[in-house]
Amino acid sequence: MATSVMRTGWRASGGTLKSLSTYPKTLLNAHVYPNAPNSIIIHTQKRSLFVLPFGMDVGILGFSAYYLTRLRKPEPENVTSIFGPEPWGKESMQNPEKVVRCIAHRGAGLDAPENTMEAFKYCVERECNIVELDVRTSRDGKLVLLHDQGLERLTGTDIANVHLMDWDKIKDIDVGATHPNRKQFPDVRLCLLDEALDYLLANNVKVIIDVKGEDKQVVAGILNCFSTRPTLYQNAAVTCFNPFVLYQIRRNDPQIVGALSYRPYCFSSQEYDAERGPNNPRFADNLALHSVLRFADMIHSLLWRWSARWCAVSAVLLHKDIVSPSEIQYWRWLGVRCAGWCVNRPLEKLYWRGVLKAPYLANTLLGEPDVEKKTTEKDSYSNLDRPGPLVDKLLEPERKMSSGQN
Repeated sequence: MATSVMRTGWRASGGTLKSLSTYPKTLLNAHVYPNAPNSIIIHTQKRSLFVLPFGMDVGILGFSAYYLTRLRKPEPENVTSIFGPEPWGKESMQNPEKVVRCIAHRGAGLDAPENTMEAFKYCVERECNIVELDVRTSRDGKLVLLHDQGLERLTGTDIANVHLMDWDKIKDIDVGATHPNRKQFPDVRLCLLDEALDYLLANNVKVIIDVKGEDKQVVAGILNCFSTRPTLYQNAAVTCFNPFVLYQIRRNDPQIVGALSYRPYCFSSQEYDAERGPNNPRFADNLALHSVLRFADMIHSLLWRWSARWCAVSAVLLHKDIVSPSEIQYWRWLGVRCAGWCVNRPLEKLYWRGVLKAPYLANTLLGEPDVEKKTTEKDSYSNLDRPGPLVDKLLEPERKMSSGQN
């Protein structure tokens, strides 16, 4: 009984000593067992690697990867050449004519058939010096100016994906068949990017190229356009909703001026506006998938600003209903231009010009003070160049034309 008590006491005291910093690493002649008084027990101190708290190591790794892979910005002179002087700067006050206010969205797609030579000629005639256009590829790799994936909305045909068709099969289709001004544009064809760039550059018009699709052909095609036309670096910017596509383009050519486009709820809904919020769900009949896409929207809303900084963009193109003075101030603080789309009504344009002091993308040049001053009586569209009921009437097909995205 006494031996058992002594054995228990010795083990307890040994456990206590192990917790002390003065506990020796080696104990000689430790009497663990009464029958083995001369036994030697060697205790080796165990060393463990330093382990960060859970999640911190992943965070540090992520931040390190972000800063190591972040792109560099292009030359500031190229940004100023495309977007004009900063609207809040001294140069803009001295040279107000150089300030970019209105960007013709898809070549003013409500006034003339969008993304066509007719639309670009319409803008040139009204001295609109900067246009936005959309680019995607056909099956044979041609860079086609087209916003939608298919031609149903523009032509009334059942062509759902031009990427599955060769250029020769679609080049003669009339893409102005459903346009509200189709009487003025009776026969309109699709346009290639090369053809549009040659015309716009010859007329000193700046270009914002909105890249649609995520295939390697469109990325390679954009890079080839800049490599074969060096003047594009001072006259064209590239934008995209997908930051990874924009990153691929600018990683290969960092001197290309980049811009990131954003709309809330772009994964789960096809349209968004301030009055109704996200509407026209992409997968309304599949609740599980819709929930997953709503979660993707939440993650997107948290990360898109980081994505813009990761791609070192020079501008952001945002849905007009989410732009506020504080949002514009945030991007001004970073040295990034902020523009809204689509600003079509005269009162909206006045608000952007006078209050936000930021450029905007417009589907129509109607209601533009600068354009109205230059319109002559000989203009065949002069009967439309007056704000008011005619503008509202022309804007009726706006939702059908815009599917909620830039």
